[in-house]
Amino acid sequence: MWLFGYGSLMWDGWETAYGCLRRMPADLEGHSRIFNKKSLERWGTTECPGLTLNLKRTGTCRGVAFAFEDGARSDIEEYLCAREICAATEVPITLPEGTVGALTYIYDGPRLIEDGLTLEERAGMILAAEGVAGSSYDYIKSVRAHLAELGVADPEIEALWEAVEA
Repeated sequence: MWLFGYGSLMWDGWETAYGCLRRMPADLEGHSRIFNKKSLERWGTTECPGLTLNLKRTGTCRGVAFAFEDGARSDIEEYLCAREICAATEVPITLPEGTVGALTYIYDGPRLIEDGLTLEERAGMILAAEGVAGSSYDYIKSVRAHLAELGVADPEIEALWEAVEA
């Protein structure tokens, strides 16, 4: 089984608990990153929500593909469903050796931020929030650093990073 990560799943080491067989860069066509999901525990709180990544239907998203034994699927889905607050979606991803089906997490629920928040308002959420996994600032900083390792300068992340650092 394959899983596609595009945010903290790329870098926080979660996969070691499930016997990851391989990890490699991968592309998801027809989707790109967007900071529009409130984190109420890991990167923020109910009183001060953090802001984390989700996917929108446009563009191409470069992330990390993880390979696991098929027998690990139910345990992985149980863990990630609780962590990502949604069920997995099957998507086609492109690996160096071809296209495979992979699970990923696309959130569409009540934790989406309001449309129309300015870049500065979203940056303010990131600067103010901290949860059990760290600060929302640490989240964007780590995602940006790991994308740089993949040779990716994601426009959504770069614009928000500039606002956070302003």
